[in-house]
Amino acid sequence: MGSRRILTLEQKRVLIGTLLGDATLELNGRFTRLRVDHSVKQDKYVKWQYKIFHNLTTGGIKYFSQFDERRNKRDFRCKFDTMSLPILNEFRSLFYPNGKKRIPKNICEILKDPLSLAVWFMDDGYKRNDCNALRISTDSFTIKEQQLLLSCIEKNFGIIGKLHRKGANWNIYIPSTNLQANKFCNLVKPYIISSMRYKILLTP
Repeated sequence: MGSRRILTLEQKRVLIGTLLGDATLELNGRFTRLRVDHSVKQDKYVKWQYKIFHNLTTGGIKYFSQFDERRNKRDFRCKFDTMSLPILNEFRSLFYPNGKKRIPKNICEILKDPLSLAVWFMDDGYKRNDCNALRISTDSFTIKEQQLLLSCIEKNFGIIGKLHRKGANWNIYIPSTNLQANKFCNLVKPYIISSMRYKILLTP
């Protein structure tokens, strides 16, 4: 029965990473479902995540388009949903305490594995074009939450980052100085799928 499903260790680690990134947890009746939704350009990544969560789903990957009025452009996307499961309620209470995605105060106890870090980076990270520094798009989180994430990354992975302004927003920045970006890339490299390797290709 779906209601009795449990998460494997790999599923938990991937779930943590993708919740820090683009994935959402939706309350559907009494229980919660995971939704993974990306541009169709990242369909190989969606397929990889679908394979990990396959036993928690009843449908396949759906391809669709939607019109973005802000950009006056049609987006082509792909997504999948898991079943609504009691086990996901626990993660929703952590990441959605008031119905909106937030960074848990105990994130240092949650974000501990390099796989979670790699999934987060595959979701929302990228290398700058002009240097070997890395960015993670954390614009949707408050400054305080981003500082919490920085403290977690330093404590659990030994990587020293900082907040960096990008336009009107701030996000997490892993500098190339002191080989911090190199350290980050070497840590996550074993978990980065081939279609996402471009994100960690540092120049010599």
